[in-house]
Amino acid sequence: MKVKKISSFLKVAITTVGILSVAQGAYAGSLTGSAFSISLECLNDSTGLLLGKNPTDANGWQYAFDSNKDGMNGNYWVGAAAGQVNPYDISGMAVKETADSVIIAINGNMKLTGEAESGAAGGQIGYGDLFFNMSGKTFLNAMNSGDLYGIRFASANASGVQQLGVYSGVQAKTVTDIKEGYTQAYGGLAGGYNSYESQVQRGSGTVGYGDLTSGYFTNNGQNNSFNLNEIASGKYLTGISFLSQGAITQELLSTGYDSSKFQGTQTIAFQFSKSAISQAVPESSTVAGLTIFGLAFAGSQIRKKHKFSANQKLA
Repeated sequence: MKVKKISSFLKVAITTVGILSVAQGAYAGSLTGSAFSISLECLNDSTGLLLGKNPTDANGWQYAFDSNKDGMNGNYWVGAAAGQVNPYDISGMAVKETADSVIIAINGNMKLTGEAESGAAGGQIGYGDLFFNMSGKTFLNAMNSGDLYGIRFASANASGVQQLGVYSGVQAKTVTDIKEGYTQAYGGLAGGYNSYESQVQRGSGTVGYGDLTSGYFTNNGQNNSFNLNEIASGKYLTGISFLSQGAITQELLSTGYDSSKFQGTQTIAFQFSKSAISQAVPESSTVAGLTIFGLAFAGSQIRKKHKFSANQKLA
């Protein structure tokens, strides 16, 4: 019996060391262990990629797959009727890190210019800003300590920064309240991911967050109405170069990107220079690095069930 207990302990210890070793990579010049995350402005779908969780293919790309039945919208519910495409569905994300650049591809049905929505600010709903977190901390802790990065890539959104590009020291905000999304007071419920997940399930959909879990998007599961999805402020570091703005291009394919991986009709891909962020990468990690991995690899989630009225408005 003692042998079994020691063996179990060693397994846990080895697993912990392995996780820390991977997390350490995010602080030694590599982005391995970094969490990339994005939500639509209305919070109708969110996804993420944890660099290092999935195998890197022969061309250096890593892919994270999202559910194709969790894009929620009042005009489509979950999914879409035959012959229709639900623009509020994200299929996944891919990241390639080279010696001098980072390439990110987002696949889904949302156009870079967004979807017309008369009741939303600006008359449209689109992509939120993309965040990446190299700190090994939760999203909120990374933001509070000045370690959160963000990328504004969609000029049509309601970001708090004007220029497209990469930002450091990012403070994030929510725009769901002005984009007909899942706000804290939405439909009389707590709002945020509580409301979103319950509505997807009510529509017989399957909630997915790519490599991450709802815990990463909800402050370690402590606040299900936590829904920060765009940059409020930050320090501009560098610009981005688009490789694809909807249709797959030869320029994107030349990077080794596998266009057969995702089902979405739109592929938004861009790259930026890694040197712009390399000076800000710490040299060593701490136990805080376990946080992201704990959220990303969680095998189960406790979800609250809500009752919905038949006339509840959907974003």
